[in-house]
This record gives sequence, C-alpha cells and structure tokens, in this order.
Amino acid sequence: MSLIFEVRPLAIALVSILLGATGQFLFRLGMVQYGNVTVTGIWRQLGSIILTPAIFMGFVCFGVSSILWLVVISRWELSYAYPLVSLGYVIAILYGTILLNEDLTLPKILGCTLILAGMSVLGLWGQT
Repeated sequence: MSLIFEVRPLAIALVSILLGATGQFLFRLGMVQYGNVTVTGIWRQLGSIILTPAIFMGFVCFGVSSILWLVVISRWELSYAYPLVSLGYVIAILYGTILLNEDLTLPKILGCTLILAGMSVLGLWGQT
C-alpha cells in the first residue's frame, strides 16, 4: 500500500493563493519596519531590503506559491485557474484589516463581494 495520495488541484490552488497573499502581507510588514523608499532609492537599498526578515520570508512564500501554481496550471486551463488568484485580494484585505489595523471600507467590502461572486460563477459554470 502506498502512502502517496493525489491532492486535488483546487486544494493546491488555494494553498498557492494563500501563500501569495501571505507574501504580500509579509512584504508590507517588512516595509513598515524598513521604512519608505523611492523608486530610484530602492536600487541602492535592495540588498538590505531583501534581507529584512519579513520581506525575505515573503519571497519564500512567493517561491513556494509559484511552484505549487505550476502544478495547478499543468492540470487546469489558465483561463479557469487564473481568475481564482483574485481570492488573494480578499485574503490581503483580511490580513490588512485584522493584522495591520487598516480600515475596512465599503468599497473594499463591495469589491470582495464582487470577487467572490465572480469566483462562484467560475465554480458553477467555468470548468467544463
């Protein structure tokens, strides 16, 4: 008997999306700790920015997310899989609201509702 089992692409996609949103959260957290930079100044400071622990972990999250995403798009059409990434926006807003004390405004709530509605449409009719 083999202990290896097949994980469903949806589960892999959700983990990938969660890791991508977590990477964004860690980037923001790291930049709050690091401080403001400019477009021209970022190139001089890039080494120290990347070595900020939260930012470094954000890149790790993105790396793992990207590898998992390769599994997803090897099984699903891109036009079906990629819109699911919009769930990352909802997760990012939750991270911002809960962990960074950002305001949860009506436009954010409406936007999240539309994203979830769109994902529902894809889930019901998108995959044939």
